[in-house]
Amino acid sequence: MNQIAKFEKVNKSFKKTTVIKNASFSINENVICGFIGPNGAGKTTIIKLLLGIIPESSGQIELFGKTEEREKEESLHSIGTVVGGPSYYGNLNAFQNMQIVANMKEVSLSREEILDYLELVGLQGVGKKKVKHFSMGMKQRLCIAFSLIGNPKFLIWDEPINGLDPEGIIDIRNLILHLHKTRNVTFLISSHILSELDKIVDQVILINKGKICYDGNCDQLLEKYECTTLEEAYMKCMNEGGVSYESF
Repeated sequence: MNQIAKFEKVNKSFKKTTVIKNASFSINENVICGFIGPNGAGKTTIIKLLLGIIPESSGQIELFGKTEEREKEESLHSIGTVVGGPSYYGNLNAFQNMQIVANMKEVSLSREEILDYLELVGLQGVGKKKVKHFSMGMKQRLCIAFSLIGNPKFLIWDEPINGLDPEGIIDIRNLILHLHKTRNVTFLISSHILSELDKIVDQVILINKGKICYDGNCDQLLEKYECTTLEEAYMKCMNEGGVSYESF
């Protein structure tokens, strides 16, 4: 199975503080990977390293099998992201926002294709309503639609169900499973709602205090800690204080 991303003994320091410590993990194609850890554990830094937003201090990062910076930059066209809070043009409607983001990505979309994307995330029929008047959940859905432009093969979603009501959470879960099954999309999903991740993930990466505590199959993690839920296994792992990757 081909690897989408790989970290090999990656460290990241800011001034004299090392925030990512000897991180090693890999994500194979066509998996749904849950990326889990407490606030301040290093999840956002790992994502920024993966996307080339910040450079690693040491170690090696592969993206679609490529290690050279220029080649990795070219690979970014195959990645869609939902990172940070929703970003949009508030005085424009959803359709106009989609047009702008498509142009920024250098993707040509017809009117019908934009409407299809909006329907896919549950924003059909929003008409000419300006995005600044959307609810938080609607804004999050639009941000997810942005990430789908260009049909990327790798989606990195950081807290994608923030602001969504229970019905919206189910909609996004079904969307993830649909894209995974029908388009072989690989996901890296960071979320604090572990009961939701429990329903969809194949692989789990646990991080604590800048160290990768676990990288592997979700069922094997449950077996290791003799648990029936991902939340229980996560809590037991965190209570160990964040052991190194090599200790597993």
